[in-house]
Amino acid sequence: MPANTDRMVDLDWVRAHLDDPDVVFLHAGTGEADRATYDAGHLPGAVWTEGYVDLAVERDGVRALVPLKADFEATLGRLGIDETKTVVCVASGKSMWPTRAYWVLRYFRFPDVRIADRSVAALARGGIALATDAPRITPQTCVLGDADTSVLSTWQDVLAIAQGGDEAAILDCRTDDEFAGKPGGHAAPRFGRIPRAQHLNWELLVDDDGRFLPVDRLRALFAAAGIDGTKPVYPYCGGGIRAAASWFAMYELLDWHNARNYDGSWAEWAVRSELPIEAAAAV
Repeated sequence: MPANTDRMVDLDWVRAHLDDPDVVFLHAGTGEADRATYDAGHLPGAVWTEGYVDLAVERDGVRALVPLKADFEATLGRLGIDETKTVVCVASGKSMWPTRAYWVLRYFRFPDVRIADRSVAALARGGIALATDAPRITPQTCVLGDADTSVLSTWQDVLAIAQGGDEAAILDCRTDDEFAGKPGGHAAPRFGRIPRAQHLNWELLVDDDGRFLPVDRLRALFAAAGIDGTKPVYPYCGGGIRAAASWFAMYELLDWHNARNYDGSWAEWAVRSELPIEAAAAV
């Protein structure tokens, strides 16, 4: 089992807290298909959050950045969440969005945020009856802490390593094709990878039910990618969303508290033409 299970909740915990007024199940996803799946069946009372609106915003020409504090406080309040609640992040199936929601809440020092240890589909197979009705939401006033920059890396941090620094490592969490320089799911002015980046597709960390692999297997996967937790690591992807899953595995499950999500990721790196890239043949 993963080490920091207090950051994850299992089937029995979910079942015991479905009617707990102090717990909010935050169902994260993006786009019409994810929303339709949520509408077709979600945990009773679970609140929908649209990832690319609520958990990632465009700013200064860069898509998918972490929201500003005041904006995110307003978003949480609109969703019926204040800082006294326990927030449990979930998704319909295998998804990076629960860990993105977790990371954003953690970045703003939300007191009690967790993720479900499996998808809603897997929870339903475990005997939890899903709902289709819209939850009743009472707007709240949410007060967040100042951003915890220890869980975030910047392009300046990453550039220092890309140019030859050895004080940290860079981890590309995208697909093999993206790492090889082929276009991904989002338009970008340049394609390739950050120089000196190691590579481990985030999808390999999680099974089809949305469960993270046991810690020994996670540790082995990271080790094979050249990451052993002995120095800071800056995971990145297309926009800091998939990288949040890798960050969660390292920071929360393996206790590597020197992992720092590069929130800007390729969305920022590609638009800053002064930053170096590698565009390699297929790997």
